Amino acid sequence: MPSNMADDEDDPVEHEVDVFLSKSLADNLYLLQYPVRPQKMTYDEIDIHTARVKPVQKKVEIECSVNTRSPHYARSKGEQIALNVDGAFGNSAESFYSSDKMDKQVLTSTTTGDRSGRYAVGIFKDGELHLTPLHAIIQMRPSFNYLDRADQKMKADVGPAGDGGESSQDEEEEVKPVTVKFAQQESEEAKARRMASFDYLQKKQQEEAWQKLQYHNITSGRAEAERLQLYAGKGSELSEFQLQAGEYLQALMPETDQEQEEKPAMPSNVLSLMQLRTMPLHDQVKTLLTNAKVIRFSQLLALLPQGIEATAVLRSLQQVAVLVQGCWVVKSEILYPKEATSPHSGVSAEHICKGRDYVMWRFTQSRHVTRKDIASIVKLPAEDVKDILEQISRIRVNCGWEFLFTYDSEFTSRYGDIVQRQKMLWEAKYQALAKQLKIPKEHEKKFKDKDPVLLPGEKPTRRRRNSSRSSSTGTRRKRTLSGRSLSDYSDQELDAIKQDLENHEDPQSRTEEPMEVSSAELSKNLNGTMEVTPNSDCDKLKGENSTNTGDFDQEVQNFVKEKLYTRFVVSTSELRRLFQMHLAQCPPGHILSTGVSDSLLEEAVLKVGGVQLENQWPPNTQQEPIYALTKTGDRLDPARTVLLNYFTSSPKISRKQFVKAVEDGCGMTLSEHDTRLLLKDYCAQKGNTWMLKGTVPVS
Repeated sequence: MPSNMADDEDDPVEHEVDVFLSKSLADNLYLLQYPVRPQKMTYDEIDIHTARVKPVQKKVEIECSVNTRSPHYARSKGEQIALNVDGAFGNSAESFYSSDKMDKQVLTSTTTGDRSGRYAVGIFKDGELHLTPLHAIIQMRPSFNYLDRADQKMKADVGPAGDGGESSQDEEEEVKPVTVKFAQQESEEAKARRMASFDYLQKKQQEEAWQKLQYHNITSGRAEAERLQLYAGKGSELSEFQLQAGEYLQALMPETDQEQEEKPAMPSNVLSLMQLRTMPLHDQVKTLLTNAKVIRFSQLLALLPQGIEATAVLRSLQQVAVLVQGCWVVKSEILYPKEATSPHSGVSAEHICKGRDYVMWRFTQSRHVTRKDIASIVKLPAEDVKDILEQISRIRVNCGWEFLFTYDSEFTSRYGDIVQRQKMLWEAKYQALAKQLKIPKEHEKKFKDKDPVLLPGEKPTRRRRNSSRSSSTGTRRKRTLSGRSLSDYSDQELDAIKQDLENHEDPQSRTEEPMEVSSAELSKNLNGTMEVTPNSDCDKLKGENSTNTGDFDQEVQNFVKEKLYTRFVVSTSELRRLFQMHLAQCPPGHILSTGVSDSLLEEAVLKVGGVQLENQWPPNTQQEPIYALTKTGDRLDPARTVLLNYFTSSPKISRKQFVKAVEDGCGMTLSEHDTRLLLKDYCAQKGNTWMLKGTVPVS
């Protein structure tokens, strides 16, 4: 065999064989195995008395003779077995054995674990290979069910002797009460469990009738005629180009559900994107929401396959999630099915769902909640309340529990009809929760006024503070990033904002000058009012000093460098897609969540050593900037330069062309391993040629 490193062009075809598929015996071709019998001791020369089959169960039974004249046959044991089975009068019509000794045995089949549909019987003749698929693979083993007849006969003989000679006519029949039961209507779940039970399956197996077979010896004329059906008939000639390559491969090796079931289950906290892409869109959305609990719409689109319309995603999203502060939270009934219970306290799923729905409603009214207030309403154990809060919020010092993500004004401004529909659903949900949890009417107004969430189109209400200190000094009130005064917030949020201001202001100017705010840092909602970005570890003031800007640029460069040094070639669209996936994996409030444009990503590529290629494009492809890493500091850098320069004049290259170009350009002789390594780093194989990554046309 040639080396695995060789291309298809260096691996010529030595010989071709025509393959024919015969289906004449496909429904009746069994492969019989005899695991308890030596290979040399076949049943070809042994008399077969009877044979029968159950086609549905693929079960076979064969009665074959036993050589009673063999020196290895124990005559006394054989006579004893026949006596126990048939009794003293062994020549009657109901006798199992035809003589006074054990002169036959029964072979019964058992199924194997192999899937017979993946195997075939082949015959090679005249340069042609004829294949016939197997219907079943079974193993034949001796059966000893006839010994049960001996036990039944013994019990029947002992029964009359133990009655003590009493006549049944001398006894009156005992009166027994009769209980009448009426069968209830069977549910679908109960019916499915009953049909999957062992008793039901055993009953179905016993109901199938045996079909008698006629045995023909391997040397008989009938056996020879049947073997001829293993050859495929000469039908009409078919063109070898009727199937595409992918369809032909799928026909040769079809996917089976059983193989998927045999794969080991992944951990519950791990989600495979490869398996995710094989699911329908609704299941993909449901799986992502179940794992993430809370997600932005932009993050969800980045995790789904490219080309899916946003309207289709929203249609599935509204079935499995609800809108909270512009973000999507998985529904409670998805996380806690009816039959589930709390892992901490054993509380039923119904009570857990009510408590979780109330927590989500509270977050539609305010940024912060406290566990004490929640527990007083939902009446759940402390561990369950904490578990619910940890799914969709994070704890804040002096604030309680804050919703996990900032308000997604981008989604609410773009999909106003969905926001309005979700608002109406939450109003109806709260009315139901108020009755179920017995919430007082004044409770709703109390928490709405405490810490409101500013929705698009709503203006914050200003609340005056009577401060003798501010009125006496006459100093101007300090302002936050959004332009609101500190008095516009609740007392709990005010403490956190004051603490942030004290950490960032200069001690000498803390009471003399107002805080400077850059216009680039202000974000506006639909009606033009400023919006506060909630506190988080990564919500830094980018215009405050050069340190934060440097950290932001360094974070972008680290991401770009890691992708460029592992992929070597990346297009602008691919880099954007990778960044969206990276951002979805970052914790809430990450420094990159403020937004990174394509121009910033391109600048970062150039700073970390990448170059923009002036490559040729194949026909019918969409052109875009492509960046590559030309130098890594090893001995193959000249060969990398030659390879990338080659694509300035041609969109594809062969292995031999690349080796020759390196020899002519820099005098290097590449080994098979180095050639393959460089081509795989920078190119994608298309037949016998290689094309630059990102330029391969979509077939």
